[in-house]
Amino acid sequence: MKVLVAAALLLFCVVGYSESARAQEEVRVRPVDMYISGFGGYSFPFKTDISLAGVTLNDVKLDNSPSVGGKIGMWITAPRKTMGIDVGVEVDVTDFNPDASSGQILSSSLGPVMTIATLNLHATYFGINLMARLPMGVEPELPNGRWFPYIGLGGGGQRLTFQAPGTNEGRDTAPAFQGLGGVKVFLTKHIAAFAEGKFIHASHSLEVEGGGSVDLTLNSVHGVGGLSFHF
Repeated sequence: MKVLVAAALLLFCVVGYSESARAQEEVRVRPVDMYISGFGGYSFPFKTDISLAGVTLNDVKLDNSPSVGGKIGMWITAPRKTMGIDVGVEVDVTDFNPDASSGQILSSSLGPVMTIATLNLHATYFGINLMARLPMGVEPELPNGRWFPYIGLGGGGQRLTFQAPGTNEGRDTAPAFQGLGGVKVFLTKHIAAFAEGKFIHASHSLEVEGGGSVDLTLNSVHGVGGLSFHF
């Protein structure tokens, strides 16, 4: 009888410990995962039409340039239990310089022309993205997953400065759209590396003193990588 009682108590303790350990593991997946990131890479703008002082230049090639920026955001882990994914929101700031180099032979509303000087452009995107990630390799030491793919969609504004030779600088802030996707890998529990591709779209209309009105649509693809610190 004593043996049976002892065995029952031992079984109860083992089951109780197992349930307690499982509960502790669940608690370790924090409801909010906050992070801050810095990144750098390259931007690849599409060709665009530029209307400058009443003359439209067709298929102007914009230069590739460094793309740098930062993010701050958070993930909500509650949907993981039912949908298998986390959802999040982040603020993104991206800066690049899609200049139009001189020497391009273009068609225009006046006929064939050759650009004789560089058009200087500087763009800064700032916006809010809604995100989804799929945690992979989840374990007690890495409750957010060892790595995860993610996608995002958002919008905000893009600040553009434009300057042609012999004119003052013109500025415009226009509504902008962004779509992105990437992969993040945790190097430690709190530090992760990521690679990301994103597309940014905005259409601008501005006035340049000494150069009249300028209209253009700026579409650009960015390939970047960086580090994140997760709190």
